[in-house]
Amino acid sequence: MSFEVRAVTLHLGTVEGDEVAESLEDAVSRLLDAVDSAASQLGIRPTYVRVAIPDPGGAGLGGLAKELEHLTSQASISVGQLELSVSQDDLKALASAGLYASLLLREPSWSEARAAASLIAGIASEDPTLATRVAVNVSGERHFVTPYYPLASAIPGRVGVTAALTYPSYLASAYRSGGIKGLVKAIAEAHGRAESLAKAVASYLGAEYMGVDLSVSPWMEDSSLGLVEEVAGVRMPKPGFVVGVRLVNEAIAEASRGLRTIGFNEVMLPVGEDSKLKARASEGDVNARYLAMLSGACVAGLDMVAVPADLQGLAGLILDVASYSRAKGRTLGVRLIPVDGAEPGDKVDLGRFGEAPVIAI
Repeated sequence: MSFEVRAVTLHLGTVEGDEVAESLEDAVSRLLDAVDSAASQLGIRPTYVRVAIPDPGGAGLGGLAKELEHLTSQASISVGQLELSVSQDDLKALASAGLYASLLLREPSWSEARAAASLIAGIASEDPTLATRVAVNVSGERHFVTPYYPLASAIPGRVGVTAALTYPSYLASAYRSGGIKGLVKAIAEAHGRAESLAKAVASYLGAEYMGVDLSVSPWMEDSSLGLVEEVAGVRMPKPGFVVGVRLVNEAIAEASRGLRTIGFNEVMLPVGEDSKLKARASEGDVNARYLAMLSGACVAGLDMVAVPADLQGLAGLILDVASYSRAKGRTLGVRLIPVDGAEPGDKVDLGRFGEAPVIAI
């Protein structure tokens, strides 16, 4: 059983003013050259190549989106974290152009949560797939560095490289053969492979190597839920399931000792990206409040979740996850997909993510 380096991300904290588009065009070109060079040396190529920038500030995001749209076929681009004063038109322009963005919840108040919910519901009202490109950083952290979109940003004045993995099935195989010790060993080995690629890319670019995010993130049949259920010994959402989340997170923490890590480093359970999780949600036993509760145990208990377009409910979910974030002292994100006129049990087409179930709030 093998695994993939999910992404290599360039965090470009040196873009500003009127030079954002020009700087990004040059950065994407150099990043692609760096990835090609590293791949030829190491025989490793990432599934995705990404660039993350901080909020460029000021007006004109809609115009910037048009200038950057042609680059999104070469590399994914994330802009974060945007203030809640961003206009709905600008946010829609970014998502429509194929860019990703995150919104910054500076404080866990109803007014801020409603503002974030309104922005997301507004862009999703015409096309729910646009909401797959926008998340809310509920932790108030201005410049969060992770290779995972849409929360990825960059620290002003710094340029760095990070990497992420797709490896749930690889870890499940290691757990079956070696238990928790086998799981820890497999995580550390995967880190080494991702790190070698990220370091080679950083060296080519003259950038800082920032680390690997060891989060267990799925892609459809390569299911995070499958790993957690195997470790827990029970199916979601039966009692005891969260023990599996805790054990996998503890294995990540143990494997991380002495290693350079960055970002979340926890189990991720994005509904729209995990075939087994879609199936569980379709069975009707899982609602958005249950997934929000999982944020107390894993980083993405409320990610890629399609729900009815209820603004009060959306805002409440954002506040719940913000509360878990503060209790844990860790950054968390929320990516909700509000669907106008939908009821729990309906399906929504999310483009490249396929059909996803609409679940109750």
